[in-house]
Amino acid sequence: MRILMLEWDSFAQEYIGAAFQRSGCQVEIYPWPFGQQNMRDNRILEDELEKKLRGEIYSFVFSLNFFPVVSKVCHSVGINYIAWVYDTPYLLLYSDHIRYTTTTVYLFDKTLCREMNKNGINNAYYMPMAAPVEYYNSLNENVGKYFQSEISFVGSLYTEETQNFYKNLTGINAYTQGYLEALIQAQKNIYGMFFLEELLKGPIVEELRRVCPVARGEDEWESEEWIYANYFLARRLTGIQREEILKIISEIHKVKLYTPGKTPALPYVDNCGPIDYVREMPYVFKNTKINLNMTLRSIYTGIPLRAMDIMGCGGFLLTNYQEDFLEFFESDVDYVYYTDNEDLLMKIEYYLTHENERERIARNGYEKVSGYHTYECRIREMLDRVKGELK
Repeated sequence: MRILMLEWDSFAQEYIGAAFQRSGCQVEIYPWPFGQQNMRDNRILEDELEKKLRGEIYSFVFSLNFFPVVSKVCHSVGINYIAWVYDTPYLLLYSDHIRYTTTTVYLFDKTLCREMNKNGINNAYYMPMAAPVEYYNSLNENVGKYFQSEISFVGSLYTEETQNFYKNLTGINAYTQGYLEALIQAQKNIYGMFFLEELLKGPIVEELRRVCPVARGEDEWESEEWIYANYFLARRLTGIQREEILKIISEIHKVKLYTPGKTPALPYVDNCGPIDYVREMPYVFKNTKINLNMTLRSIYTGIPLRAMDIMGCGGFLLTNYQEDFLEFFESDVDYVYYTDNEDLLMKIEYYLTHENERERIARNGYEKVSGYHTYECRIREMLDRVKGELK
């Protein structure tokens, strides 16, 4: 098969391209200006891609994340478009152009996939993320000694200017402010159910609209409630929760944090700054006794990419509860999940002092990921579906 693969600044781009090639596919890279141009309605971009597709023969076009303009062009030309979405929330997903029969979308969050199917998106399928285990195995173990730590967390605290959407709600009335803060606190204590969108109603939404209206394109079908819940409140909640957890842990244990923002509220945390996903992050996971995962709350039940990477590196994973884990992994055997802050602290104390058990769990998690959750495994699943549709 010959594939046109859109290239942009995404996680796992090189791993997926290599996996396609190892599966016998010929991969041609097509530079894609995501983040620089309009991905919904862009005549120049569409004309360029259409010219490319009409001038060559490809089995399908592939991209990480979904782009409406690509779906439109592929439908016009009559070529299949496959998108694997690893971002959530992801606004471009809620486009009428996702409905074309020539488009197939893979989602790593089973609950999100069910919601899309309920909305008539029958070409959306559930497929978890993966890890480049072969690459992680090739790394020189001695290089990573600099990253040794008892406890590490890699991720944003959503206080950065580009991530903190909640700041745009400055000026809302006192009632709405109190309602939102109460809603965030209620959601903070519950995993496995996301109710922020459902409880944004009537005058609350009107006030949010007054202070920070959201513009939507003609092809968009998501609700304003969905936007406010997932982009504004869920990020705010995630930031509060991550900061709170890191604070209570760092008062007892040594914690390294890899994040792009400053953390003045965490004086006992060793903020190591941002980290390169390919060249440095695997060494953190390999050389940390307990790797934390605190899932962005707009990921409803899915297994975050970070969790797959931790286990794929052979690291010990301690994560909040996410339902999708239970479909593929066994808690306390392949990984460990916590239910609240008290449970988290108890499990940190236990696994720091039970080294053999911690290492056994890390090894089991690695074996599961290396056997069933590599990019080669996922690419085979995609290609099998394509071949089945061609019969």
